[in-house]
Amino acid sequence: YEGVIICPGWETVTRDGTKYPLDLSTHSLYISADSESGSEDRIVIKMYNSEAGTYDGGVTINFFGNWSVWDRCNGLSNVTKVPTERRKIWKISRIAIYLTISCNGVEMYKKSVVADSCSFKEGYFEHLDVDIEFESSDSASDRYTTCMSVSRV
Repeated sequence: YEGVIICPGWETVTRDGTKYPLDLSTHSLYISADSESGSEDRIVIKMYNSEAGTYDGGVTINFFGNWSVWDRCNGLSNVTKVPTERRKIWKISRIAIYLTISCNGVEMYKKSVVADSCSFKEGYFEHLDVDIEFESSDSASDRYTTCMSVSRV
């Protein structure tokens, strides 16, 4: 059907260099993790320009004593609004000029990623059609999907 988005189910994260396509203009990346603050786990995602195959940016979410997010444009930022539930669903989106990260529905990070505001000017998050890779140092990501579907009973 035209205009209907088919949502894939949750996939198990692999950390073997496999790249997964993601169109940030229409989808967000959802990651399921059950790591707790202080566990020293982290989510580490690299993004590549799908067409050229070149590195286009990345995001790291640290579960250390203080929660923090690193992105190539803005560097390291401490975050404080992380929900306390053990099971967390992280949502990473590109909305207009912003990289946003939410956890269990609570927006905890929103930073501009346009070239004029980045310390790295060359094409950071310039492309919305990307390939994502879960890096081998990612110890928190369990499963991922590119859209959340709503079930009606």
